[in-house]
Amino acid sequence: LCSVRYTGVAGAAFRQEQHRRTLPPGQEDTVTMTVTYAEYQPHVGDQDALKLTVAGAVQETGQVLAKELRVRLHTPELTLTLLGPAVVGQEVAIQVVFQNPLPEPLTGASLRMEGAGIACPKPVSL
Repeated sequence: LCSVRYTGVAGAAFRQEQHRRTLPPGQEDTVTMTVTYAEYQPHVGDQDALKLTVAGAVQETGQVLAKELRVRLHTPELTLTLLGPAVVGQEVAIQVVFQNPLPEPLTGASLRMEGAGIACPKPVSL
């Protein structure tokens, strides 16, 4: 398991597991891997993904199978709501809602709104 930058460059693997299985004819088996936020957080940035590479080898035939899976980490939505009528030349109040999906507090965050008619966007510290 490794991170992949938005440019496609893969980072160093930060987790590896090996499993040996004996499968009777026509049977299948499942291996489950749980990756916690605390485990992958130090390895990913704002627009990164996780890449899981799985390889298997059939001991009797020497056949090798491989598969990759990219998991895009989704950022939470901002919800914007007008709290009054939007009239040209007049102020309008807007409610912004953001829910922290992480298992730890966010610190040092700021919110800055930009758009047509906003002369000087002022960051709001959160």
